[in-house]
Amino acid sequence: MKIHFVGIGGMGLSALALWSKHIGYEVTGCDLSDGPMIKTIRDLGIEITIGKNEIIDHPDIVVVSSAVPKATVDDFKKSGFEVVERMDFVILKINPLIGITGTDGKSSTTFMSQWLATKNGLDPTMICGAIPVNSSFGTFKSGKGGVIFEVDESDPKMEDVKSEIGLLTNLRYDHLDRYQNDPKLQFEKVVNFLKKAKYTAVPFDFDFDASIKMGKGGDIEYWPIESEFKKQVFKVKYGNSEVTATLNIAGVHQIANAATAIAGGILAGLPFQKCAEALSDYPGLKRRLEVLHAGKSTVVDDYAHTPDEVKSALISVRPYFKKIIAIFEPHRYTRFSKFEKYFADALSFADEIYVTEIFGAFENENNIGSDVLTRDIKSKGKSAKFVKLDEIVETLKKTRADLYIFMGAGNITYKAHEFAGEVE
Repeated sequence: MKIHFVGIGGMGLSALALWSKHIGYEVTGCDLSDGPMIKTIRDLGIEITIGKNEIIDHPDIVVVSSAVPKATVDDFKKSGFEVVERMDFVILKINPLIGITGTDGKSSTTFMSQWLATKNGLDPTMICGAIPVNSSFGTFKSGKGGVIFEVDESDPKMEDVKSEIGLLTNLRYDHLDRYQNDPKLQFEKVVNFLKKAKYTAVPFDFDFDASIKMGKGGDIEYWPIESEFKKQVFKVKYGNSEVTATLNIAGVHQIANAATAIAGGILAGLPFQKCAEALSDYPGLKRRLEVLHAGKSTVVDDYAHTPDEVKSALISVRPYFKKIIAIFEPHRYTRFSKFEKYFADALSFADEIYVTEIFGAFENENNIGSDVLTRDIKSKGKSAKFVKLDEIVETLKKTRADLYIFMGAGNITYKAHEFAGEVE
């Protein structure tokens, strides 16, 4: 079978392209721009065109990402191609051993699940929405066992993914534009996904009769006992067993992700204690409080793009740095319009804040600008400025801080890396 991926450089689609190549399909792709996964894909012999959405040769199926405009998809169909969306392809081709969904923490929990499974003698395949630190395999890692798969909750079609084990990290209502702005509808879709799984694990306060509930009062309880910038020590309890576990990564919120991954390991038949102990050398993901530079100043790159993620990131670093400068690129106009006040609250945990233009993703620009965010932050007594993304590095060179933390899901990461090469 020949499969062509439109938007192949994206985190989700790149992993599916690599999986397709792994199982023997003939794969090609295209993308409007270069990205961190393009080299990895090309190194495996996959032909890619950059700069326009075009179809190479005559594929049996064309798989499109959600970022591809409807007009382009319609043109492909008019030309006689069978076009399927990303999640339709997943439903058609993949039945995960473990499927992980949720608003926050999906990627980390997916990689943690793969890590502890491998450390316990299994050989799973991983399809993830982020790139592990110090890895050569990117968003996909091949294996001979079942698939550990990150299920994107932003797509309502996720309800039809059939996993042996279904994990939910949390559910805070984001992407509601995809759910008719109805939180109840998103809740129903997530529950439908869980109902299709044979075994499930969910937070204790989530209204679903799961195999394992996590959190205070649940089947798996966990609590931090020591937190450092790049080290989290915590207790995790299951049944009559209690283990002291360690994560050598930044972010106290990662403990909840670890508990979810441990629950998945237990449901897969792995020993509880060995699951917890296996995470002691878990290396983490890129763009999850990733330290790009550590000198007189520290530079951190983080994927945070919802108010809760921004707040969690800043709370995680706040105790360890005297002066923190946050650089934030808002992501999507609909999210910014809905949560702007919450972003102002979250960013106020930093000492100085620089806000760039909104990264629209596939959304069309509306009449709101990110300068309104700087005004709301200033009203809270914090320093806030709007700076164009192209000017942010030169602007930051004139500042001094113990920590510079770049946050957002768009192009801000490239400026984080650029600034990390300039700062002392």
